[in-house]
Amino acid sequence: MKYAALALIWIGIFQSAIAQSDKDGSKDHPLIQRFKQSYIYNYEETSFDPFTIITGKSDGSKFTSTQEVEGKIYRIFYSLSTDAGSVYEIYSNYLNALKSNGAKILFSCKNTTDCGRYFWDYLRDKDEKIKMPAYYSEELAYISAKFSKDGIGYYVTIIPGYGLGEMGYEVTVVEVKEMEQQISLAGIEKALNENGKVSLYGILFDTGSDVIQERSFAEIEMIGLYLKNNPSKKVYVVGHTDNVGSYESNISLSDKRAKSVINALISKYGISANRMIAAGVGPVAPESKNTMEEGRKKNRRVEIVLNEK
Repeated sequence: MKYAALALIWIGIFQSAIAQSDKDGSKDHPLIQRFKQSYIYNYEETSFDPFTIITGKSDGSKFTSTQEVEGKIYRIFYSLSTDAGSVYEIYSNYLNALKSNGAKILFSCKNTTDCGRYFWDYLRDKDEKIKMPAYYSEELAYISAKFSKDGIGYYVTIIPGYGLGEMGYEVTVVEVKEMEQQISLAGIEKALNENGKVSLYGILFDTGSDVIQERSFAEIEMIGLYLKNNPSKKVYVVGHTDNVGSYESNISLSDKRAKSVINALISKYGISANRMIAAGVGPVAPESKNTMEEGRKKNRRVEIVLNEK
């Protein structure tokens, strides 16, 4: 198979001619090229929404891993004739193009063997806005990836499918602001000296999990540096959540997340365990209302609180 037929637009490869007319008002995402002879059957663009990225296969009862992101979302559903390409061809070309242009592949699979049982069913449960007909899951593939360009982060999912003699694929692009350094070491010291606590919004976890995301360690490292620079200080590490889910599960989850941060400070930065106490308070100390995603985002945080006894 030749993979040169498809590439990401930002490297300047010219796209194939459109086989049929696109839906009125629709457009390709400026960085993602359509597959040959496909046309836009459905299109949606939202200014800011949450979105679930699948990062692990289905185990027959749930996805083994997901990631929640939020930002400006483009949803583009393409259709094409069945002789223009197969599910595997669309999948392989996009996968190769993303890898070749430096994107990080978060997850990829094709058909039940790779994707797991009931993958399509759980996918539609996670995302009610999917436009692909259910019968496309007779043959199905999935790619999730992320990359950045010009100060913008992009999460991309691509879902090719075939069923009942029809072929299509759905491209979703979520544009997010690049992760900026949320707070400096000087800022941490100032907040702790003046207020006795500091809120950290850059310590992130996989959804419903206490697994720390890799990009979180910049802020954890600064807490480690603060504690190394102030060897007499002891702290509470306090986990907070929004109010999505049950109270009991959020209390438990926030406690596990606080302990994960402490374990990282011990194992990665050599901080003594007897200087830190974990506490999980779940949704009971919000910084904003939980009725909007922006508020829930503020409420999902880790706080470092001085233990001044």
